[in-house]
Amino acid sequence: MQDSRQIVLDRIRSSLKTSVLPMARASISPREAAPSSDYAAMSQSFQRDMETVGAKIHRPANDFAAVDLVVDLIQELGSNEILAWDDAELPLAGLPYALHKAGIRRADHRIPNDDIGRKQKLAALSALRVGLTGASAGLADTGSLAVISSPTRPRLASLLPMTHISLLPINRLYPTMAAFFAAHPGVMQDASNLVFISGPSRTADIEMTLTVGVHGPKYIHVVLCP
Repeated sequence: MQDSRQIVLDRIRSSLKTSVLPMARASISPREAAPSSDYAAMSQSFQRDMETVGAKIHRPANDFAAVDLVVDLIQELGSNEILAWDDAELPLAGLPYALHKAGIRRADHRIPNDDIGRKQKLAALSALRVGLTGASAGLADTGSLAVISSPTRPRLASLLPMTHISLLPINRLYPTMAAFFAAHPGVMQDASNLVFISGPSRTADIEMTLTVGVHGPKYIHVVLCP
């Protein structure tokens, strides 16, 4: 027999697949966005806004350079074990082999269901310095990453480690959030979580003092893959 918590969760999961958000009207005119086909302009806008909030953007010349860049970043951080998405979810050919060759291990991201096992696993994963993910999209007008979680794309990889490295193919850039949703109308139907990341985590909750890295990564590196 299901307990009350499971009943509530089942109802939420069911309603999320059929719920519809009400229409909203903008109170101010939107910023002029680059055309959706102008990847050069979108990448410049994305880089400008991401770097404004403290992220680091890398633009390697080709996939080989991108692979070397990612391996070098991880090694510079002194990490030989990372929290990462599954190989098939990383949009960079040759990277899994390069990580293995460099002696960089991939932590098992599966979390046990029991309370004790869960706490022990999270404690072990929290010691990892680097999270490596792909990205479903980059929003040029706000400098934001769209990251969608799934069993093979653990959300902890973009939330738990101090440094988040995200691989973003340049053809996944969109001028606006509206353009992204228009291109992927059913994006949330089978996803467990969708977040838009605009720079490192920051908060000013405590005595109005800005602190970086409290609720998420302190450092974000975005690799714009050709």
